Amino acid sequence: MSLAEAIKDTEESLIKLLNAKRSGIDDRTGKGSATERIVDEQLLIPHLPPGFRSSKGAVVEAANPNKQSRAIDRVVYDHSAASPLLYDEAHSIFPLEAVCGLVEITMNLDATKLKEDIERMVSVKAMKKRRYLVPLPNSSTKVLRAEQDALSPRSFIVGLPADPSWSRSTIAAALRRIQQDLGPPTHVHGLYVIGVGFFQTVPIDSPSEPMYRIGGWTGPDRLFRFTTGFRLAFDRWSTLPPGWSVDLQDCVTGEWAILAE
Repeated sequence: MSLAEAIKDTEESLIKLLNAKRSGIDDRTGKGSATERIVDEQLLIPHLPPGFRSSKGAVVEAANPNKQSRAIDRVVYDHSAASPLLYDEAHSIFPLEAVCGLVEITMNLDATKLKEDIERMVSVKAMKKRRYLVPLPNSSTKVLRAEQDALSPRSFIVGLPADPSWSRSTIAAALRRIQQDLGPPTHVHGLYVIGVGFFQTVPIDSPSEPMYRIGGWTGPDRLFRFTTGFRLAFDRWSTLPPGWSVDLQDCVTGEWAILAE
């Protein structure tokens, strides 16, 4: 058997497994949790670079730590940069400085649900500032507090089509129209409609280039294109410079004092 045939068979097996959950579980929450776990275990975790992890939860920024984003099905975070502020297998709270990617997962994907998923991620992509502790020149102990413009997390959507006849051209047009209507900072890096295609928003380097063009792969290689594109999105994610640390001090209020001299 060729590699291409094996990839095609893998996608078909994934579709059968997800359809079994869709038809066999009545509870909406249980169905969603089962779907998310399958996608996480089979499509996300195996293709994350070392040091990156994936977990469900919300995101906060230090400038407004009490305002959490809407829950994201899977937050991809750089564990070498920072840990979750609060960790729970079912729902964690992540500092923006650790967040590298967002993934929404759905069992019944159509244009309406696609719009909802994209809108859910926009609040995180709109978070602007990340805070760091930077080594003070000529000091081995002291640091400076610095703030930088946030690099926008990579965003992906994975789902089974609600209608198996949902055409490739209609999906691409919907993905483009939704992003045009919402405008920046909206940018969906990848949409994997299982069994149909892997769609990408074409990146631009200049304002003169048209925004939100959609390209993709719609042949039996689509699963491979998704997992490869997903990996590449984080392979190219910048790590902290030597000596830098994430500054989480303002995420929780408190007072520091010298207690003995």
